[in-house]
Amino acid sequence: MKQEKVVTYVRGATSKPHEISWITKKEDEEKWKEKEEKLSTMKSHLTLLILLSANVFCIKRTAKDLESQLYEDLLFDYNKVPRPVKNSSDILTVDVGASLIRIIDVDEKNQVFTTNLWLEMKWNDAKLTWSPQKYGGIKTLHIPSDFIWTPDLVLYNNAAGDPDITILTDALVTYEGVVYWQPPAIYKSFCPIDVTWFPYDEQNCVMKFGTWTYTGQYVDLKQLPKEQVVIEKSSTADEQVEGIEQGMDLSFFYLSAEWDLLQLQSKRHSVLYASCCGPEKYVDITYYFRLRRKTLFFTCNLIVPCFLISILTTFVFYLSDHKITFSISILVTLTVFFLVLIDLMPPTSLVIPMFGRYLITTMILVALSTVVSVITVNFRFRSGSAHKMSPWIRVVFLQFLPKILMMKRPEKNESTKQTSLIDPASLVGPSYANSAKAANDYRNEKKMSGPINHSNDVIKLREKPSSQAVLNNTFDMRMRNTESKVETKLKPFLCAQNNTAPTVAFRKTKKDKTKTMDDIVFVNLLNQVRFIAEHFRHNEMEGEISDDWTFVAMVLDRLFLIIFSVLNIGTVFIIIEAPALKNVEWPLNITVPNKPLGQANL
Repeated sequence: MKQEKVVTYVRGATSKPHEISWITKKEDEEKWKEKEEKLSTMKSHLTLLILLSANVFCIKRTAKDLESQLYEDLLFDYNKVPRPVKNSSDILTVDVGASLIRIIDVDEKNQVFTTNLWLEMKWNDAKLTWSPQKYGGIKTLHIPSDFIWTPDLVLYNNAAGDPDITILTDALVTYEGVVYWQPPAIYKSFCPIDVTWFPYDEQNCVMKFGTWTYTGQYVDLKQLPKEQVVIEKSSTADEQVEGIEQGMDLSFFYLSAEWDLLQLQSKRHSVLYASCCGPEKYVDITYYFRLRRKTLFFTCNLIVPCFLISILTTFVFYLSDHKITFSISILVTLTVFFLVLIDLMPPTSLVIPMFGRYLITTMILVALSTVVSVITVNFRFRSGSAHKMSPWIRVVFLQFLPKILMMKRPEKNESTKQTSLIDPASLVGPSYANSAKAANDYRNEKKMSGPINHSNDVIKLREKPSSQAVLNNTFDMRMRNTESKVETKLKPFLCAQNNTAPTVAFRKTKKDKTKTMDDIVFVNLLNQVRFIAEHFRHNEMEGEISDDWTFVAMVLDRLFLIIFSVLNIGTVFIIIEAPALKNVEWPLNITVPNKPLGQANL
């Protein structure tokens, strides 16, 4: 409307040209104003864009440095020596758990139990809190454990190595001040080894953890997981006991090739001890391991070879020769097994191991078998001329025991049951009865060479040396009958020798003298043959007595074979009575892991 008025005015004011120039200037000013407004709008938009870009750049740069800034803010002027509590009178509670990774070794000789654990500890640190909004929403922070306060947890029954934690891993800290720390460690704890039933034994080992310098009024230890804790009855009023049936996490447990893990309990003990400043509470967490040895290795490498060697002692009694050598060889072999056992067992053992008792019993049996072998060898090689068999030995070992042991002597042949030697005196015929004088003359002729006394010869033959004493009565009577016959045949000659009047007169003819000399020679030959016959009879009887001694040795071998077989079977009961062989308890189950190893469940 205004523009229309101006135009109208201009048209109506043609007579006034100076007014037209004023209108043109006015339009130019309006155009400049519009341009200035556009420029200012563009400047404001550009400034806003620059500011927005600058804000985005600053935000990105701050998020990158917030974690470092938080780390510096938390540890600035942080003192890790005092307990991280707000008030010095507050009790700092530390939750303690563990994950069993591996049973490394059970050293029976040094009584050391070696394990690989991952400890799990949690506590509140009042100095390590922050606001997540202030630090870009950061809620957790990893801090090296040697820069903050950590509980001085040690293994009380440490046997070797460091009792405290040596591998210092990072601790995970939340904005609320909760600290999670899971350091791995290899512990060597003292474990009293009970070798009563080795190698079928069970061992009970403990690991006792507690703070080294703090009492229960300053640092209290609790068990993890808390929902499984069961309060138990204590034996005294000054002690509080809390237990967990499965005290360690077995999610990452590697099975042992030598031991089965039957039980793993944890117990928290809070005990009041008297001190100079009054009763003080001390807290510890103890883990109880019950292990059972896997028996396959020692059964195949110790028990079975030793049992087979002990069985060889029974075969000693089947040998006729080399008994003692064989027994000593077995004894030396068992000694080698005993040296292996000595190397395995602790030298301060208060009991004899089951395998040691078995070895000692077997060695005693082998030693006794050696002694018995000496006795049986002595009996086997006894001769009838040097050893007289007592009547009780004949009754016990030749009549009584063979029936019980089902032994029977081989019967003699019918041709050798009785002696069939012909009596030499029976060969003397009646034609030689009247030759006593001729025999006397012949002896007189032989006086230079010594008198021939046949009566003394007969008496000497009758009085046989000491070997005759071992003959039985039947044989003596037979000999006496034979001697009486010979004396009857030779009586004319004996009477002539003793200047006895002959019953028949001899004619001293050359023919009769020759006949008498033949009779004398025949009598001498008869005596020699009779001596030889007696010698054979004595050898036969001595052989029979030697055979009796040999049979006595065989009876002893059979008797001790049965005795030692029963004793060897009895030694097996030493092994069978081991409680571990009757224990059918299964090892603990390996649970499925619910988190990675070394990661805390927040």
